[in-house]
Amino acid sequence: MFLLIDIGNTKTKWMLRDNMSIHQQDTFLTEDIDQDNFLFEIEIRKILISNVAGFEKEAILKIKLKKFSCPIEFIKPQKKFKHLLTAYQDITTLGADRWLSALSVSKTMQQTAVIVSMGTAVTIDFVSYDQKNTQHTYEGGVILPGRYLTKNTLSNNTVGLKNLEGIFQMPPINTANAIESGFILSVLGSIKSFFDLASHMSKDVVIILSGGDAEWIYQNLSGDLKTHTMIKKDLVLEGLFVYTNI
Repeated sequence: MFLLIDIGNTKTKWMLRDNMSIHQQDTFLTEDIDQDNFLFEIEIRKILISNVAGFEKEAILKIKLKKFSCPIEFIKPQKKFKHLLTAYQDITTLGADRWLSALSVSKTMQQTAVIVSMGTAVTIDFVSYDQKNTQHTYEGGVILPGRYLTKNTLSNNTVGLKNLEGIFQMPPINTANAIESGFILSVLGSIKSFFDLASHMSKDVVIILSGGDAEWIYQNLSGDLKTHTMIKKDLVLEGLFVYTNI
């Protein structure tokens, strides 16, 4: 049995599974990582972890997981792993979550992909596919402030821009809608830019939405992009599972 853990800035997801099926999974706030979040008593073969929340969270989790008496590995991106190459300039600065998402795609899809993760931060990454050599390459991507981070930053650092709930509207006719619509347009514009880039290299491109706001951004995609889009909310955990089979 494997325990797979995805430590995000806001939430931590985990999955307990074997090679055939998922046995249990759940989510908790990363700020509660010092609590007893893993209450099952079962033999664990190995624990694999993606962590973007810093060394302190990593150290705390190591202590909490000692009770399982098994190997614990915090995954780091690699230049070459199976059918995935990584073209990032300094791989030590690439988030494990972004790399693991690309690793999942390289295992399950024979397509060029634009991977969009909608979390505390929004990441949009481009993974090319060489059909002749059955080789994926993580080409790079962009990082944007997430929905709530954007709203909170504007609210805390400007006068008159309160953190109010808005809706997408064109053109926006109030401040709340202006902030919400501005964020959505920035994400949609970035997705379209990467889709166009990918389409110049391949005729078969898929957009993969992941993270807590995946369905919300899907609803705002244009019809032509929706036809190329799918939602896979646990892409990092899927990447961790791919890594177990080394």
